Amino acid sequence: MRDCIRSYSEKQTRAWGERIGRRLVGGEILALQGNLGAGKTCLVKGIARGMGIDEEDVVSPTYTLIREIEGPLRLFHIDLYRLEDPDDLENIGFYDAFEKDAVTVIEWPDRFFEWLPEPYLLLELRRFSEEGRELEFRSRGDRFQGLIRALREDP
Repeated sequence: MRDCIRSYSEKQTRAWGERIGRRLVGGEILALQGNLGAGKTCLVKGIARGMGIDEEDVVSPTYTLIREIEGPLRLFHIDLYRLEDPDDLENIGFYDAFEKDAVTVIEWPDRFFEWLPEPYLLLELRRFSEEGRELEFRSRGDRFQGLIRALREDP
């Protein structure tokens, strides 16, 4: 299933993230794809807020690669931008981040799609103006179809 929404500001991108975060129950994997500056970390801040986590605790994990953030549900925030080799996934503890009582958000998954456990939700962010972003949702597996519909029907 696919769907697209538009955000016209950073505040609105965070609000969409918050709507997503409120609907997460644990065990979800979200893969965020987009160019540098597309708003991936901004969206994660909103997701965290929707999960009951202080969005100030969310920073881009570019150099730490994986950040675990405590909250009502734990949030694993992973950034694969600097990785080249799939063997490195094991070395950084990538496979330990997929737990039923946690949500895993992965930035820059494009080189590692075949190593992502399914189901997962791919969120692709594209710029259409200075502040504007298009968010495309693509569900890999049936689990996220209800979430995509809920976001469209009850924003």
